[in-house]
Amino acid sequence: MPGVVSLRETSETQSKPSYFRGQCWGAIGVLVGTLPASFCLPLSLQIHQGFQHLREATPTLKLAERVLQMAVDFAVAHDRPSWLVLDAFFATEPVFRWAQSVRSVTLKQPYVQIITRAKKNYVAYFPPASPKVGKRGRPRKFGDKLVLWEAFDQAFLFREVTLSIYGKEELVRIMTATLLWRPLGQYLQFVWAITSRGPILLMCSDLSAEPTLILECQTALKTFH
Repeated sequence: MPGVVSLRETSETQSKPSYFRGQCWGAIGVLVGTLPASFCLPLSLQIHQGFQHLREATPTLKLAERVLQMAVDFAVAHDRPSWLVLDAFFATEPVFRWAQSVRSVTLKQPYVQIITRAKKNYVAYFPPASPKVGKRGRPRKFGDKLVLWEAFDQAFLFREVTLSIYGKEELVRIMTATLLWRPLGQYLQFVWAITSRGPILLMCSDLSAEPTLILECQTALKTFH
């Protein structure tokens, strides 16, 4: 079978093997319906590895960037800004940077905003304190560092809301903060949530998005896996 390669398993689930053989496909779709009863309408499906077997030129983009290219091409072709909901494999600096670089001239915003799970070892920084008047030296670019996953220990900072999670309504504890992500050098919106299936840590490039909607979109994606 053409296009079969050795694939590395990047999931944080320890029960899965490190490598396996198969085809690597990239797919994008549109979330349609309502959040309690949503489904994915497929838009595009492409093989993303194994091009030498197919006698085609290997793309210069990294694997995580190829799905983003599909989404950006669709959004630009239809002149329709979109949210791209992804898992933690795509939580990389090139993905966020490229998405923010392709902007709609009329709407003055990126064509694609990223919503993705954050990896457990990620850190972010609070805004730096205002420099003191007359103090010498270059102003600080970063404030205090926060190990993002450790914020789940601060239970008093969470609020309770009822949301549609994984296809049903439930009471969720949620917290949000706009922090500086050093690899990107820009601010992102981070969302912590505790659901019936455990804690979720999300990062979003749209600073104006409602954190509850970010969470509902991410968990709606999970129902398709």
